[in-house]
Amino acid sequence: MDFEQIPGTLHVPGSYTEIRDVPAPGTLTGMPLRPLIVGQTENAALAGQLYRNVTVGQIETLFGSGSIIAQAVRGFTTEQPSLSVDIVTVALPKEATPASGSLAFSGAPQQTGTAAVRLAGQRVSWSVQSSDTPQLIATNLLAAIKASTLSQQTGLTAALGKDGASVVLTAGESGAVTNDIDIRASSALSDQVPGVTITVSPMSGGTGTPDVTPAITALGDLWYTDVVLLQNDQEAISAFVGEAKRRGNAMVAKDMRVCVGLRATLGQALAFQQNVETAEELVLFAWENPHASTWQMAASLGAVMAQSLNSDPARQLRGLPLTTLTGLGPDHADDFTLSQRNVLLGNGCSTVIVNDDGTVTLQRVITTRTQQPDTSTPSGVWDVMIPAIGARVRFEWNTTIEAHYARAKLADDGSPLANQDGVVTPRTLKASWVAQCTLYEMQGWIDDVATTGPQAVFERDASDRSRVNSTLPIKPIGSLMVLANILTMEV
Repeated sequence: MDFEQIPGTLHVPGSYTEIRDVPAPGTLTGMPLRPLIVGQTENAALAGQLYRNVTVGQIETLFGSGSIIAQAVRGFTTEQPSLSVDIVTVALPKEATPASGSLAFSGAPQQTGTAAVRLAGQRVSWSVQSSDTPQLIATNLLAAIKASTLSQQTGLTAALGKDGASVVLTAGESGAVTNDIDIRASSALSDQVPGVTITVSPMSGGTGTPDVTPAITALGDLWYTDVVLLQNDQEAISAFVGEAKRRGNAMVAKDMRVCVGLRATLGQALAFQQNVETAEELVLFAWENPHASTWQMAASLGAVMAQSLNSDPARQLRGLPLTTLTGLGPDHADDFTLSQRNVLLGNGCSTVIVNDDGTVTLQRVITTRTQQPDTSTPSGVWDVMIPAIGARVRFEWNTTIEAHYARAKLADDGSPLANQDGVVTPRTLKASWVAQCTLYEMQGWIDDVATTGPQAVFERDASDRSRVNSTLPIKPIGSLMVLANILTMEV
């Protein structure tokens, strides 16, 4: 028996007892949960630094309350107030430019009323008199914008256009991602004044995509289970998917999910997904013409997904609310139809439901994997729970081995030493694996252990007497996604 504290040669009479912490039989360790938000900044001095366990106030002070990174942190912490989050930013290129758009007014009001526009998801309203000219309407809207919290919350700034009859809106920071800011006239009848026409020029002209590799470098060896990536350009996504694949390697075993928001039509979303069709590490949330910005979408889904899958990696996310996106989904005419959502799901894009009251709930959260990485053959819909279960089982099994067999000697099956203290055999390891799988099955993570348990193989390596090679089959538990019924009526 190995003692760590009591000397092997002790001559003083007495009873001496070491106290050791070991996992209780039938218990699981519990996988760590550490989310990270990655976004851009124009302040190069702040880029590439890892900020741990941040608060909204800290990020607003550092980057500005209307910055993209501050908006994302606000959304994340509002969605999951008890979940701490780290952030790292990357520097925009010096030649980057901000997106801009405009609201132009024409016509003559037929009556006095209240008009409203939706800017970056916020409603801004102002009074319109029947005698107002387009120039006066624009001036009054500008005054309403400056009196609101729009700039403080979203970074958007406003100014009169050169014609005097329009309001020009400019993103608070540069970058191609700022093209995703939504501006529009309110579609509510109560927000429209007869005779007044509002012509919207969507946000565009934002340029510049930061290099995200300094953010990856800044992570070092820290294990981040969930990354909310605010940059949605192909290069940034490919870089983080590559890092997630590296961390998922057996020799690293620090599994990472990446969540990205995308403002896209059905065709654009499908074309985008084809670049990452073997990535089970990536969750892509696409919406057509939402009121929300893509970083709000990613932060909301990333927060809910991180907490849910850590609590239970096998439970589907259907029906969970994205509370910070209430009222920020697409208008009904722009929302994906059932048939379109079916196509999206079949092609690696997650879907949500926008309810009649504006609330948003998850429909099905999947990874972008639709092709087998090694054979490029179709793999079908790859629910986010599948890699989450694999990661959880690997973590729990590795932890169990370290806790119970870290100092074990290795003998062959049938050896006279097999039952000695501190000695393990392949058969012993298999028994431990089956016992652990029973725990995983009781948690509802895997199924049919009676079949898969005995199929496990543990063999001592032929050339390395200190190594055991094993094959560990598991069957992830299914989820009730589709209930197909035939209702017969006897008449």
